[in-house]
Amino acid sequence: MAEESVAVDKTGNGTVATVRINRPQVLNALNADLLRRLGDELDALNVDRRTRAIVLTGTGEKAFSAGADLDELATLDATSAHDAMRSGQAVIRGIEKSRVPVIAAVNGLALGGGFELVLACSFAVVSRRAAFGLPESGLGLIPGYGGTQRLARIVGPAVARHVTLTGSRIDAERAYQLGLAVGTPSEPEQLLPTALQIAEAIAGKGPRACRAILEAVDRGLDMPLDAGLALETGLAALAIGGDESSEGVAAFKEKRAPKFEDPS
Repeated sequence: MAEESVAVDKTGNGTVATVRINRPQVLNALNADLLRRLGDELDALNVDRRTRAIVLTGTGEKAFSAGADLDELATLDATSAHDAMRSGQAVIRGIEKSRVPVIAAVNGLALGGGFELVLACSFAVVSRRAAFGLPESGLGLIPGYGGTQRLARIVGPAVARHVTLTGSRIDAERAYQLGLAVGTPSEPEQLLPTALQIAEAIAGKGPRACRAILEAVDRGLDMPLDAGLALETGLAALAIGGDESSEGVAAFKEKRAPKFEDPS
């Protein structure tokens, strides 16, 4: 029986999920079936009341994901490619709009669509073996899963133009310097434990508060500052008036760990 192209494991009493891109024989290349499965798994985790953090990584030591499956790409014409890109973009936008934080644990190459997956995550932690790039221009292509848009928003337009026009790679240390990763690169064997430790810390925070933070950041990026501040004020007021903050403040005063309820 063939292994699933996307594998999911849970830890922390079901509060933390690890989602693996599971095609190591082709460096975890992304095809339409894998992206559909990834979208379905992440959608299911988003509606599971127990899940409070997700770690997204690749199987094996070589690659998070080396990008699109070129064999599948070669079968597409402009019309079918447009449909495929829209479908893939919808999955990746779903990661960006996830109600549960998604942490990319980048264990190796993250190229093309693999890099675009990372850019859509809440944030990334990286192994010293990680390397990022958008090499599409060398194939007569351009990034199609949001790379031209998200990379520029994170590192600025000049760096984004350089990376996409030249196809040059960004190593793990440079990725950290550019703000593509949080924390200095780890040893490979420490990457997943580090990512899970961060995920478990997030899982102990107020889940409704975390959802509100993700919403404020995601929506606020496309707003003028005054509109973003108004959005933040509204979400903060709802948090202050909610049961979750009552428990959080009480726990702080009583010097105990808070017992946050699973959100509806």
